[in-house]
Amino acid sequence: MARCDVGTKPSPYRAARTRGRHMFDLTSAEDFYAALVSDFDDLMAEPHSSRRALHCSMTAYHLHEWVWGDWLKRDKATKDTLGIRDFASYVKWLNASCFWFRFVEGLANGGKHFDRDRGFETYRVAALPFALDQPNAGVWDGPVRYVSGSLPVGGNGEGYLVIDIGEAAGETRWLPATHVIEAVVRFWRDLFRKYRHSETLPVSRHHVD
Repeated sequence: MARCDVGTKPSPYRAARTRGRHMFDLTSAEDFYAALVSDFDDLMAEPHSSRRALHCSMTAYHLHEWVWGDWLKRDKATKDTLGIRDFASYVKWLNASCFWFRFVEGLANGGKHFDRDRGFETYRVAALPFALDQPNAGVWDGPVRYVSGSLPVGGNGEGYLVIDIGEAAGETRWLPATHVIEAVVRFWRDLFRKYRHSETLPVSRHHVD
């Protein structure tokens, strides 16, 4: 296997590089959405997995670039319907139309950059702190099957991932990461169905509709 060369020698692979829009066999926004569905199903199989949550969040976030580059920027009728002029107004529309999009953006960028202000905190927990009526109760410290007589949480008592949006939100401050990510997956599904008429899109087996 060829090693990575950090010197000045030209790469033997440089000539093989292309300027194509594909990424391996992902050639369209619909292909990238299909990858997102697979990532989401993987996450739902292990809802306590930070690795799978970040992977799925990155796919859910970067899909907006594929949607724009693959078709939306050239689809005048849809842009007019949505009130979009350019990429900046498209991103503004996204954030206004999908409240949860900013969270997957924060997770995606937080997973890429070590020290970045996401505007929220993230935890792996055995129980929501407010459920035990004490600060930070239930924060993950190993396999916990039962918490104060409650039902088991997470698959096989593995706990689960939550997003903390702050005290000002009251009891709604704690958002299960899978719920947030699923909302964005559904948003993309509905957008494809409505504006691309993609009736054959893959659908997660974890969606109830």
